[in-house]
Amino acid sequence: MPGVNSGLIVAAVDDTDASRRALDWAAREARLLRRRLRVVHAFDWPLRQRVPHSARGFDLDEFALDDYARRVVHEAVDRVRKREPEVEVDALHVVGAVAPTLLQQSEGAHLIVAGSRGLSGVRAVVLGSVGLQLAALAECPAVIVPDRETGAPTGRVVVGVDGSPAALAAADRAFAAADARRATLRAVAVAGRSSHGVFAAMEAPEVLNDPERAAALAEARRRLSESLAGLRERHPDVHVEEEVLTGHPAEVLIAESHYADLVVVGSRGRGGFTGMLLGSVSQTLLTHTYCPVMVVHARKR
Repeated sequence: MPGVNSGLIVAAVDDTDASRRALDWAAREARLLRRRLRVVHAFDWPLRQRVPHSARGFDLDEFALDDYARRVVHEAVDRVRKREPEVEVDALHVVGAVAPTLLQQSEGAHLIVAGSRGLSGVRAVVLGSVGLQLAALAECPAVIVPDRETGAPTGRVVVGVDGSPAALAAADRAFAAADARRATLRAVAVAGRSSHGVFAAMEAPEVLNDPERAAALAEARRRLSESLAGLRERHPDVHVEEEVLTGHPAEVLIAESHYADLVVVGSRGRGGFTGMLLGSVSQTLLTHTYCPVMVVHARKR
């Protein structure tokens, strides 16, 4: 059954520069994909030290939280209409728990987008609980946009592939993203022994002897080729680069993000990308990426 937000791109907004960067990315994506955009501001009543800059100077007893939230979403909608006038946009503001509100909005959505740093409800979204919950629990792919200036478009989408269900779902989304952008898809696998442990994402890169390294590289190439075969047929116009690398998965993808418009990863994996968004690897990748990161979950059966 379709979700209540079927087809929407949802952007979490507040009054920070990080949020505005994410909003601009979401608006461009909505234009590119010809999808409706919804801006959502969720704000739980802050303690005095958490009051956003724009609210300072008000007497907290007289501070109208609802009025503040209305202003945030009004400014967000106005920004979208000025920058991407062809995008259909609406707004929602909710006074309540931030993560549950955003997770609810992800139900049936095409994407949910948030900035990597911020104040108010979505402050420090990557490093704090809200961002981790979006990455781990959103019903749709979650895109985290870094709070940094980006250069000119590179015409490249990068996807981490290891043969796991989540990585296959990520590859599906990455092909679609590359197709929509008329970009090159760079599919990357990390060679190494498969590890299924809870703390696999925190393991150091393996030191392999020559026979082990050759076998690991061959296995990674096989998984990569098999993972992409059907998707190549569905997206014949997408130019694909396949690359098998060695090293730590987070470091590999961070390096790739220097030269990409988007990095796409599965929420869980095996081998080189095991537990990609659990624990230290996820925080390293999402904190240090040079381009937006899309986190995709395996399809539910």
